[in-house]
Amino acid sequence: MTKFTMNSPEIKKLIYSLSELERRVLPFLLSTTSLEEVANNSSMELHEVTTAIQLLEQREITTFIKEEISSIELDKFGLEYVGTDLPEIQVLKLLKEKSHTMNEIPKELVGSAMGELKKNKLIESVKGDNGIMLSINDKGLEYLQNNSENPLREFNEKVEVSSLSETQKEILLNFKQRKGFLRESITKVFSFSLTDLGNAVVNEYAQHYKNLELLETVDTQMLKTKSWKNKEFRHYDVQVPTSIPDIGRKHPMLEANEILSKVFLEMGFKEMSGPLVESAFWNMDTMWIPQDHPARDEQDTFYLEEECDIPQEYFDKVKNMHEEGIKKSHTPVGEFSKEISRKQLLRTHSTSTSFRTLYELSKQHKAGEDINGKYFYLANVFRNEAVDATHLAEFYQGEGFIIGDDLSLADLMGFIKVYLSKLGFENITFKPTFNPYTEPSMEAHYYDPEIGKSYALINSGIFRSETLKPLGLQDKTIIAWGFGASRLAAKLANKESMRDITGATCDLEWLKSREQMQRTIGGKK
Repeated sequence: MTKFTMNSPEIKKLIYSLSELERRVLPFLLSTTSLEEVANNSSMELHEVTTAIQLLEQREITTFIKEEISSIELDKFGLEYVGTDLPEIQVLKLLKEKSHTMNEIPKELVGSAMGELKKNKLIESVKGDNGIMLSINDKGLEYLQNNSENPLREFNEKVEVSSLSETQKEILLNFKQRKGFLRESITKVFSFSLTDLGNAVVNEYAQHYKNLELLETVDTQMLKTKSWKNKEFRHYDVQVPTSIPDIGRKHPMLEANEILSKVFLEMGFKEMSGPLVESAFWNMDTMWIPQDHPARDEQDTFYLEEECDIPQEYFDKVKNMHEEGIKKSHTPVGEFSKEISRKQLLRTHSTSTSFRTLYELSKQHKAGEDINGKYFYLANVFRNEAVDATHLAEFYQGEGFIIGDDLSLADLMGFIKVYLSKLGFENITFKPTFNPYTEPSMEAHYYDPEIGKSYALINSGIFRSETLKPLGLQDKTIIAWGFGASRLAAKLANKESMRDITGATCDLEWLKSREQMQRTIGGKK
């Protein structure tokens, strides 16, 4: 903002830059610091005065003051009993006349009074034939005599905490544990004060510019009549800084997905696509995963109520493979269930899309076309997992396969190392693992020095013949892999946990102000 000194030319320049709302409020700022009084004196609405004072604060003419004033006032029970005796006093008066059973005491008094009476040992209780008999004791009689005045009357009107008397403080302390009698309320009070510059501006305006009229807009009629030529326009300070608005930008997960996709495309891959909602057939059966496999349990998978349609001819071949197998089977003949296959679920991995793609490629292969190629997919998947630094219930998974002739584990390891190196992951080690649909299978592990542990980045293998024969692709070799794209995204964003880039624990300020994500971990080019 342009800095104004307190000389007339600079003050004039500042006055000519004020909006009509700011100018309207100026004549009333010397006599009060109350927004309400300014509104009453100027016939302006309170919200107009508030806006004007805030605008003037930006110009360092006023200081907008916000205060919170704590007060004590009567609560629900306090309002009920302030005009009569406290409930414990009412009960003591009843018992002074004669003893009563608990059932004879008005119910509205029991809840509020009994706690105080027992705590202070003001009554005696004896179990009798008609229930618990209550009677007043000497201490109760003394209490009744010394507490004839209702202390709540000290708070007939709201009292500011800062001005509480010693008596009121003691009463407040006594009622601290008794809910519903007294409560603290917070009132927000807004006021303002004039700065030195503000005093100079207000005085200058009152002496020389109180009748000043400045145009801020030009309408069609003024253009036609050219009446604007005889008017003075409001001056605008083009050096006033403006706030940077919150603007939309790509989420770090989507930005990371673009990086991961670009690497695949550079390596000659084609992108696949598939549905979020899958059938158990595509999600598990086609991969030769037994229908009683633990991965199908509801504690791992989000099932939906509807059922899905599945291709009958392909289903029959998959069913036969589950029941007959090649060298072995894992399902007794006749027990492979179409009802289970048709169950609808949120896909637990993107490999279901790979098998949908292979199903389409099998049709081309049957027609004699060359189907050798490389395919990838970045998809959000869903698993009912415990959330931690490397696991979320919804996350992105990278998926891909290469279909060709006589491919080997060496080809698979070579691809994984090249792909990960393009993202800055070095020193990759491989460990054997088990997958129902690949044999052999292996995991690619990366040691993360920032969290001090090694974890699997990629799960991979060669598709088993049991998965390929129902497709008619048993003469082909398919090397395939899957990886947690969300985990790689967290590393590309230089964050330790997946929760730092997505979900309820993500820092919104970081999302808005973060630097553009680099292609490799650590921000290396």
